[in-house]
Amino acid sequence: MLLSGDDVAIRPDDGKIKVILFWATWCRYSRSAIEDFEALAREYRDRRDVNFYAASLDRNEDLPVLESRIREQELHTVQHVFSGNDIQDEAFISVRGSTIPYAVVIAPDGNVTFLGVGVSGLESYLHEALSPRG
Repeated sequence: MLLSGDDVAIRPDDGKIKVILFWATWCRYSRSAIEDFEALAREYRDRRDVNFYAASLDRNEDLPVLESRIREQELHTVQHVFSGNDIQDEAFISVRGSTIPYAVVIAPDGNVTFLGVGVSGLESYLHEALSPRG
């Protein structure tokens, strides 16, 4: 669910690349990773074929902390997704997540093309995958 309260479905057949960062406010490594992820999303914000999602693994009772962190860190380029299920989040489990921050890229055809811890490997992958071919 988006933080706005709207349901979100990440459909494999929508013609877009989905870039997801699983993170949490209680994870010290996530603080810098979510800032780096926001910067990466800003870099690609003019591309209509890529969507960036920040999937919080916080618990329901931590929603006010999450909302405050988003405001404080000005994380407004990415779409924020929240289930309130902590590390038992179904999407996190479905992509074999075991630690955070955890990055995932899903191709337009629904295939997972990248799994990695943190954002630095993700950044390199996206620069290679999304650079114009000449």
